[in-house]
Amino acid sequence: MNTRALCFAGVFRLIAMVGLLFVATSFTSVSNAAQGCGFGYHQSIYGGCILNHPGPGARPAPYHPGCWRNAWGQLRCYR
Repeated sequence: MNTRALCFAGVFRLIAMVGLLFVATSFTSVSNAAQGCGFGYHQSIYGGCILNHPGPGARPAPYHPGCWRNAWGQLRCYR
């Protein structure tokens, strides 16, 4: 076997593994969205827990009763 072929295979494997790791981390949540307040609530800037509600730029989310999409396209629900 050629030495360059082995080197190319190693580099290709490294790139593939890093790419798979990037894809896996981009599809998983890395933070707790409820921020310790429970489902349907979030933490206010003063530290208390408040009920989720649609903000500016929110639009209805079809097929998701009680939910909306915020200005960034993220699905949010009352509960």
